[in-house]
Amino acid sequence: HAEDGVAVMCGPPVMMKFGTDALLKRGYQPENIYLSMERNMSCGIGQCGHCRLGRYYICKDGPVFSYDEIQNNPRLWDD
Repeated sequence: HAEDGVAVMCGPPVMMKFGTDALLKRGYQPENIYLSMERNMSCGIGQCGHCRLGRYYICKDGPVFSYDEIQNNPRLWDD
C-alpha cells in the first residue's frame, strides 16, 4: 500500500522528478520517497560547493535524501 510503502530512486533529475510526482499522486508520503542525488557531486569532500543543495552538501550529508528533506529547494531538479 502506498501510504506505508517506501520508494528509492536514482537516475537523471528529470526522471526522478516525474517519478516522485507519480508516487505522490499514488499516495506515497514525502518522507518515504528516497532520492539518490550523487549526480551533483564533484570533489566528494565538501570543498568545492558544487553539490550544495540548500543546507546540505550531497557528498557529505547524502547522497540519499528523503524527498521530505529536500523538496522545497529550488535547485532540486537541476541537472
